[in-house]
Amino acid sequence: MRFLELVRKNVVRAKLRSVLTAFGVAVAIATVVTLVGVSQGFRRSATESFENQGVDMVIVRAGAVQRNASSLSERLRRRLVRMEGVEDVIPALTDRVSVGSGGPLGIAVHGWPAGSHVWETRKMVSGHPPGEHDRGSVVIGSQVARNLDKKVGSRIQIELQKFAICGIYESSNVFENSAAIMLLPDLQDLMDRKGQVSEFLIVLKTDLADREQTMQRLESQVESLTNQRGEPLGLAALPTSQYVSHNLEIRLAGDMAWTTSAIALLIGSVGVLNTMLMSVMERTQEIGVLRALGWRKWRIMRLILLESCIVSLAGSLLGVLASVALVALLSRVPSVQGLIRSDTSPSVIGTGLGMALLIGLLGALYPAWRGATIQPTEALRYE
Repeated sequence: MRFLELVRKNVVRAKLRSVLTAFGVAVAIATVVTLVGVSQGFRRSATESFENQGVDMVIVRAGAVQRNASSLSERLRRRLVRMEGVEDVIPALTDRVSVGSGGPLGIAVHGWPAGSHVWETRKMVSGHPPGEHDRGSVVIGSQVARNLDKKVGSRIQIELQKFAICGIYESSNVFENSAAIMLLPDLQDLMDRKGQVSEFLIVLKTDLADREQTMQRLESQVESLTNQRGEPLGLAALPTSQYVSHNLEIRLAGDMAWTTSAIALLIGSVGVLNTMLMSVMERTQEIGVLRALGWRKWRIMRLILLESCIVSLAGSLLGVLASVALVALLSRVPSVQGLIRSDTSPSVIGTGLGMALLIGLLGALYPAWRGATIQPTEALRYE
């Protein structure tokens, strides 16, 4: 009998036990792929949002762990725009607000100056962006419009104040599509932050010889800015990808995803360990015969490890399919719609498959060692 054929027969010999073990691995892998996939989806959506706006760097208060916790004077723009290599500096205010009956999480709202090029990055499906004379107006993402059943000309309640909807935009990015945008002065008045912004969006010139070197120089210049008394302003200039990775909500989502996944993987490994240990004990005489026929210890270990990996990989395929379906389903739940992407990154799926292989190896190490160390004479006497 060939080696692989023996592996297959051993796996299907105890069908129910193999199926239950594979199911346990599937639950663990589905947990990993779903949670890690959702958290990485947050990161990708946030990064894409800045890229869609043509933003290269973001200037915030140094040490601010949350975007809306950063508070900067709008007047800083005059100093920033004079720096070498800078094409434009957009003062922006970002916060999360309650919107009518839009759910307990509320929505993100951005405040931008009238006429800024970032308005052009939103594809309007109806209406228009607010101009300088359109105070009290707001544009909303199509996802918000669908959730709240709003259209151009309707009024929307934001933090107990009424705003006229002058436009609705469409975006493939879930972060952008589930947000609202208004004129910067309107949001400053609404949030009682007169003359304050949460960040400056930096757009670099397109004809720079070395963008990386320019960004490094800007980081140093921004960090060294002082007030009239010579005291540091405490600013940080971050490339967009780095700024997103430092976001508190995204970091917490990633940490929680990996912590929960680690627990699920541990439980899956214990399940595989129990199954393979029982399999070795039940086949003690069979292993003894193989050892008597000249099978070396390493070949016995390979036999048991391969059986475990096959069961784990079968469970992982089931888990990945379940996870992809679950993420797609969650993206349609009204309370979180617009926060969860419906797609799952191939890298996350690859991570899930790698984790399944790790579960199979870790769970089978001790049973494989135990089987390989069985003495043929003792095994043949085993009842």
